Amino acid sequence: MTHVGVKPLFYSLAVLVEYFVNSPQPIYALGAVGLIKKRGFEVNVYLMNLVLKGLCREREVNRAMEVLHEMGKNSVYPDTISYNTVCNALCKAKMVVEASDLVDEMKKAGCFPDVKSYTIMLDGLCKIGKVEDAMRLMEEMKESGFDVDVVAYNALIKGFCCSGDVDRATELFHEMVERGVMPNVITYSSLLHYLSTLGRWEEVSTMIKGMTEKGVVLDATTYSGIIDGLCKNQKTSKAIAMLNLMLEKGEEPPISTYNSVMNALCKDGLVSNALDILKMMMDKGRKPDLLTYTTLLKGLLEIGKVDDAITIFNSVFEDKAYVQPDAVAYKTMIIGLCKEGCLNKALEFHRKMIAAGICEDEITYSTLMGGHMKNGDVFGCLELWKTMFCAGIIPNSYTYGTLIDGFCKLQMVNIAKGLFLKLEAFGLSPQVSDYTTLMSTLCREGSVDQAKRLFEYMKETTCKPSNLSFIVMIHGALKSGDFEYGKSLLTDMIQRGLSPDAALFATLIGGFSDAGLMDEAKQLFERMVNKGFTPDSYVYQKLISGYTLKGNMDEVVNLLRRMASENVVLSSELRTTVLASLYHSDDKNMLDLLPTFSQDAPKEEEIPRNDFLTNLHKLHSESPKLAS
Repeated sequence: MTHVGVKPLFYSLAVLVEYFVNSPQPIYALGAVGLIKKRGFEVNVYLMNLVLKGLCREREVNRAMEVLHEMGKNSVYPDTISYNTVCNALCKAKMVVEASDLVDEMKKAGCFPDVKSYTIMLDGLCKIGKVEDAMRLMEEMKESGFDVDVVAYNALIKGFCCSGDVDRATELFHEMVERGVMPNVITYSSLLHYLSTLGRWEEVSTMIKGMTEKGVVLDATTYSGIIDGLCKNQKTSKAIAMLNLMLEKGEEPPISTYNSVMNALCKDGLVSNALDILKMMMDKGRKPDLLTYTTLLKGLLEIGKVDDAITIFNSVFEDKAYVQPDAVAYKTMIIGLCKEGCLNKALEFHRKMIAAGICEDEITYSTLMGGHMKNGDVFGCLELWKTMFCAGIIPNSYTYGTLIDGFCKLQMVNIAKGLFLKLEAFGLSPQVSDYTTLMSTLCREGSVDQAKRLFEYMKETTCKPSNLSFIVMIHGALKSGDFEYGKSLLTDMIQRGLSPDAALFATLIGGFSDAGLMDEAKQLFERMVNKGFTPDSYVYQKLISGYTLKGNMDEVVNLLRRMASENVVLSSELRTTVLASLYHSDDKNMLDLLPTFSQDAPKEEEIPRNDFLTNLHKLHSESPKLAS
């Protein structure tokens, strides 16, 4: 136009600015703005806001800040839209402090924040976890006379949910309803997802009902959030039902939802069902991603289907049309194969991993070294150790822990102790499992004093003993005859707030009963019951044996009555213990004190439970001691 003597009009140059703003290079729009000034036209705030929008869209946040500050110098004063545009970009870049400073600058310039300004900052603060700051900002917003809208509430509700405080999020939900702010599908999706994750199904049901009554339709995000929560709470059948409902309603699940259901099925050992979900997914035209296949491989390996996992890996990943395996996929195969004892196959995948140019790490090497140790191949393990160093990979505490465990299992305790000392010498912190493994081995070989010193040292470090650590040491103390130390350990354990599970309770009760410490055994029994665990036949057998040796037949009868009332299955071993106990009793009226046991009995029992008293009477008539 200039070459032919036609001077461009302001409108033509403004169109040029808009064109560059919407192009991949919005920075060129500044050149067009310069041309407008050169031609003597006045640049307005509308055009500059367009430029800011383009720069922010392309994440040129620092340049947008420069342009914003230059506007005032050129007599084009930024307005609320100008500041909001840049603030929004800063918050998206997680530069929330800078955005907050810009809001202060905005106020000083006499351009006051509007609802959008506050909402942008609320959302930004929530996304970096500063939810309490966001709450204070919402109060400021109310004091300034602004009505808090659904977008602002949604930002805070999601913020509290992400921080794990769903109760505060629920309070905000009720507040917004009371203030007449109608929740939308985003509000419900955030709350339903996190309530589902926490397993609060009654609240989920109530909220879905309320959502339906208000005419808010569940979308793909809402369904996916609920399905994810169901999967995390091992409610897999309900998750599948919800997935089917979602499909019936015409909502297309994202890949992550399919993956979540497949992962839950694999954890339940239902890999064939997970394959059905994969087929469903592919029939819907959804292309599985890397996580889909990695989840499936892990599931197959965990149920021992090694050949199927290898077949899928080779058929999927060797086809260039599919996604290519990453470090996680290879490590999944290596870890699973080593766990199944297939070391040679794991080493083959390790070679493939190297050939594919995928970087190895200490977990890969540690797993393979553990596989060698499991096979008793110390030489192969040390060769890998050497290769690991040559590759520039420094062993971590997990690597040392694997070796300590391996050498302990091979009864090479001195080497394990040496590795433990090296672990600390290199500034690495031993894990609780390292201490426990070494203590267990020392106790097993009779070096209880060494184990005791290690345990006392452990208590002085930041690595606090676990339930298992105490169990190992209590057993070691009782086995060595150090009953006082065993009792002091039990007291220490309880004072620390540690509580065994059912199996560990049973083990401890057995240990104290065998040692004749029946007061401690009874205390543990009562704690076990109070914790909601049901004692099994092993626990009763140990207690009956212990009380019999102490000659306390009243406690034996009490236990038998308790067993009868709770329908405890009388195993052949338990019956033998009871019969032996009664045989050693001097009380000829003992049989009259015995309870009647249930008529039900498991098929595998050799002696039906309803014949138990008959056998006792038979023993009574045949035994001179009882007959007397």
